[in-house]
Amino acid sequence: MIRTKRKPRKCPQCGSSRIANILYGMPEFSPELAKSLKEGKIELGGCCISNDDPKWKCTECEADIYKETKE
Repeated sequence: MIRTKRKPRKCPQCGSSRIANILYGMPEFSPELAKSLKEGKIELGGCCISNDDPKWKCTECEADIYKETKE
């Protein structure tokens, strides 16, 4: 499991710079959202949200990246 304090510039697993934010919930579909999805800037994470969901995803190798939290 990959954990980091902030969004990485490059994927810790493959080195790609194609890191997307994961959007959870039921977003309203818009032209801006469609563009971000097509460009790989946003990934849809689904409507079920838990306390330990990944925050980012590498669109090259599909690695999930979790935000490191204080325990």
